[in-house]
Amino acid sequence: MALLSSFAVALLTVLVLYYCVGAILGYRRLRQFPGPPLASLSRFWLFWKECRGSLPSAQVAALAKYGSPARIGHDLLVTDDADLIRHMYGTTSRWTRSGWYDAMRMDPRQDNVFSTRNEKAHTDLRAKEAGGYNGRDINTLEPDIDARISDLVELIRKYEGQSVDFAPKVRYFVLDTLSTVAFGRPFGFMAADKDKWDYCQTSDDFTLFLGLTANHSSIRWLLSQPWIQALAAPKTTDQTGIGPALAFAHAAVSERYGPDAKVRKDMLGHFVSKGLSQVQCECEAFLQIMAGTDSTATVLRCAIFSLAGNPRVYTRLRAEIDGAIRGTTSEIKYTDTLKLEYLKAVIWEVIRLFPPLFGLKEKRAPPGGDEFNGVFYPEGTGVAICDEAVMRKKEIFGEDVHMFRPERLLEGDQALRRHRMQTIEVAFGHGRYLCLGKHIAMIELHKAVVAVRLVHSPPPDADRV
Repeated sequence: MALLSSFAVALLTVLVLYYCVGAILGYRRLRQFPGPPLASLSRFWLFWKECRGSLPSAQVAALAKYGSPARIGHDLLVTDDADLIRHMYGTTSRWTRSGWYDAMRMDPRQDNVFSTRNEKAHTDLRAKEAGGYNGRDINTLEPDIDARISDLVELIRKYEGQSVDFAPKVRYFVLDTLSTVAFGRPFGFMAADKDKWDYCQTSDDFTLFLGLTANHSSIRWLLSQPWIQALAAPKTTDQTGIGPALAFAHAAVSERYGPDAKVRKDMLGHFVSKGLSQVQCECEAFLQIMAGTDSTATVLRCAIFSLAGNPRVYTRLRAEIDGAIRGTTSEIKYTDTLKLEYLKAVIWEVIRLFPPLFGLKEKRAPPGGDEFNGVFYPEGTGVAICDEAVMRKKEIFGEDVHMFRPERLLEGDQALRRHRMQTIEVAFGHGRYLCLGKHIAMIELHKAVVAVRLVHSPPPDADRV
């Protein structure tokens, strides 16, 4: 017993010394970067802010106080510099994805295109999938979205003359659109007009948990253990939550393989034609469900909220749409919506105020380190992205950065307008890390905003947002 006790004390001493030495070395390595004092010794500052639900605002405050980049961990910096982001994400950059992306491995069997950290494998997989996401190699993308927009309009009209909470309806629309585009048929949320399987609530909880755990290697390691995965990961046999949506996706994927495989020229058919295995398609399906719905739904909900609270903006937008487009929503082409400058300004202004993607999206400095704009980043240094701070830089967007004012994207000379747009566009990544689903999201957003304007008008009072 005494021997066991002595061993425990010795082990604890070794662990404490290991932590202290690591903290000291970590502090010295990035001591030139200012930040909250606790952050220079560990990632506990980060974890504490996550637990309090205040990490985004804490990052904004740190950048405002200490400048960019600011130190928010013993091995981690955060930036609000769009130029640095483009540098790290560029096609010729030597920066790589950090361990943060390991947490995005939704299916324990295999990585997806978002979680893959091997650069060659990531590039190859992106090349195979790109034609399905951008619509270049398929002919069903816009018609599938049109069908679900018609369902959304009918769902909203069902509540004519009544108060209705748009938020869940928009979520149902995006989920049904994603499943139609990706798997060939809708989940059926709009037809049921309810949160099937309690998916939305479970997904929200899952996303919060993912954000809490992705930033810490020890927690990622623990959650990657097979016994944890067996206990906690969503399963196709589940009756509620994410599992039934996965079962739906796996069933759709299985139809495309085997001797009686169905052949369709849609996104899933494109993946199959490019040689993705059944397991690969199932792994991509999990990513599509989780990453392809919440982000788009967030922007669309915020767009409706912002327009409803700003009759001035809504009136100008509706006048532009009415003056340029005739007929029903089924006749509106995405290319037509791109000719509407104020509509585009509205959508991008919403993206600026409510960036759709979550998390640190941490990248690692290459071997030998890297210098950019006179700042040297030692090898292995992590740099996180604070989207909120990027989108609210007064020197780029003006003093009223907290206001919803689409006109800012139409003001100034061409160079200023281009600079503002290029800054907002980093919300979708850049270069080799550009979001594959951006094209689909933009079709949904442009066409859905036009469609909603047909069935909804805000009260004609003063601006409230």
